Amino acid sequence: MWHGPFRVADVCGDHAVKLEIAGTPYRLFPIVHISKLKKVKTFPERPKDQLTIEESDRLDFDEALLPEDSWDGDLEEGEYEVEAILDVRSGRKTRYGRVHRQFLVKWKGYPDLSWVDEADLSCGAILQEFERNRVSRNRFDVMQSHEGKSDEP
Repeated sequence: MWHGPFRVADVCGDHAVKLEIAGTPYRLFPIVHISKLKKVKTFPERPKDQLTIEESDRLDFDEALLPEDSWDGDLEEGEYEVEAILDVRSGRKTRYGRVHRQFLVKWKGYPDLSWVDEADLSCGAILQEFERNRVSRNRFDVMQSHEGKSDEP
């Protein structure tokens, strides 16, 4: 387990160093063997050169003329967009012990709901939001289940 980083305050012989640990939350003996040290990566100094560009060489971009940046790609034929994930159920186990999950999906623009395998979903953000909300709801339910109980037997 690594702790630190610490500065080396003093070299004590050929095989030991004294570390500056004052003001840190660590409570350890300040003299350690050099084999226990790991050097912190040092970064070269940042360049200090100023770029000089003539005013005539500068480009002025008008945002209205730039193409719209969109993370949502166009849907291919036979591909539908997920509006929300409403529920989850555990399916069968694989031979490696992994459980297949199916999600109850509401499709954008369609009234029907359907169960879809986890591997067939391509809506990572919606899936992550569903999982986060599910964990929050489970924690809240546990807290509420303990509110009605008294401490006396």
